[in-house]
Amino acid sequence: MTHRHIIGGLMNPILLTKLALWIITTGITTWLLAERRINNKNRLLFLIAGTIVFGFIYSHLSPLNPNPMSMVTNLLLNSRGLPVPVPLQLSLIMLLLMLLLVIASNRSICGWGCQLGLLQDALHRIPSRKFNVPKQTTFWTRLMFFIGIIGLLFLNDMNILGFLDPFSVFHLNLTVINGLVVLGVALGSVFFYRPWCRFLCPFGLLGLVAEQVSFLRPRIDEGKCVNCMLCVEACPTGAMKDFYEKNQFHNDCYTCGACIEACKVEAIKWSRKNVQLEGI
Repeated sequence: MTHRHIIGGLMNPILLTKLALWIITTGITTWLLAERRINNKNRLLFLIAGTIVFGFIYSHLSPLNPNPMSMVTNLLLNSRGLPVPVPLQLSLIMLLLMLLLVIASNRSICGWGCQLGLLQDALHRIPSRKFNVPKQTTFWTRLMFFIGIIGLLFLNDMNILGFLDPFSVFHLNLTVINGLVVLGVALGSVFFYRPWCRFLCPFGLLGLVAEQVSFLRPRIDEGKCVNCMLCVEACPTGAMKDFYEKNQFHNDCYTCGACIEACKVEAIKWSRKNVQLEGI
């Protein structure tokens, strides 16, 4: 594949505008988090708008509407030599860009730019009893699923993500199989926070690993913290408990801002290093 083909792919107007919107959205939401301006109401507006724009509108504009999971899928298919409309080098560039956004501002691309993640997040707001699971469970579930994806692809040329693909809902072009997957994800989202992202998504697995070294993330000002644990209670994944206990490996954090909004003494900040070390 020549550099001309790669540049041509990158110059696709649909791809360019979505990449630009992803970066702009990441920048805006990171600023809002840093300024403590994310709350339950405007978060819901972002969820609805993102689901419509990144999901349904871009799927209407192009059948190749990219998403974080498709970057992994395209790279695997290219590696196996199977037909895919995105060249290998472009797939790698896109995947690296997504991971850089994860590292720059803790999983912001998943939290604010992935159409399926946004839809699950919105559905989770439906009143019901909520359940959480340990990070060991979600990590190993995703890892085993990822190994299964690679095994089926390289042993039988089977693209299991293509069969299951819940992102098909945005194209309004569902088969029986991925229709059932979408239904399961939708129902599961009411009770579990982002079930596809946290149990199955291959990019979710890579993102979890990458976010352990993220530049911007929730930080606790220990001089202000009164140990009320409201931030821990507000976190839908348990990540804030890991931050609070200073665990080396923290659970998924999707930059929802719930911890910041819950903290009454403003001890939680979205920053690049521990506030205590800054002398504040």
